[in-house]
Amino acid sequence: MSWFTTYRGRVESSDLDRLGHMNVQHYMGRISLAGFAVMEKIGLGETAFGGRYGLSMLRCEIDFRRELTSGEQLRLETRMLTVGTKSLTFRHRLLVEPSGDLAMEAKIVAVCIDLEERKSMALPEAVAVTARGLIGV
Repeated sequence: MSWFTTYRGRVESSDLDRLGHMNVQHYMGRISLAGFAVMEKIGLGETAFGGRYGLSMLRCEIDFRRELTSGEQLRLETRMLTVGTKSLTFRHRLLVEPSGDLAMEAKIVAVCIDLEERKSMALPEAVAVTARGLIGV
């Protein structure tokens, strides 16, 4: 399974808690941004389908592997694990550059939603096909 980059950035001093480490809320912020990149990658971007459909995170399991401090460069990579009728499961890993140190891993389950109706729906076929194609890459 192949990983694709879904976020690049750096740890800012405003991301730090009083202990000098990146606070959990800022890990979640990067996970959220990566989710939008996943949607673009599978064809659920902002303009696709008139912007009507999206993904909503149902479950997030995080394993923190290494503390992050101010100024460190980050790359978040994602790989698709499974594609269901309405849901996707994928894994994120947050790496420190240039060392490649693993800082965090997360397993995400997301469901496709109709943003107007505010309810779950089946993944559009083209989206499901694209997402399934990422599993074997």
